[in-house]
Amino acid sequence: MKGPLIYYEIQDMYGSDLSSTKLASELRKSILDEIDLGFNVEVDFKDVRTVTTGWSRNVFGVIVKEKGEDFFKNHILVSNMSKFVRKSVLEGIGEMLEV
Repeated sequence: MKGPLIYYEIQDMYGSDLSSTKLASELRKSILDEIDLGFNVEVDFKDVRTVTTGWSRNVFGVIVKEKGEDFFKNHILVSNMSKFVRKSVLEGIGEMLEV
């Protein structure tokens, strides 16, 4: 990933337990807006305990489905995921790709 980086500290923004698909959709829009402005985005899950698959689907799954895996890999860095959070993120992306 090259270029300037915008940092999203998810726990500070949304708390440690993520389930609101409305907030997930707002985060997705914000991420895509930053990328449209020429930034890359780091989404940091430090201290996040739980993430529902629906939340992950609405943030990351929609981006991968609409923009493609290469776009995601080239512009978005997801960091500090626990095993549970990582599993939910991957399941959310997988669900969108199955549709």
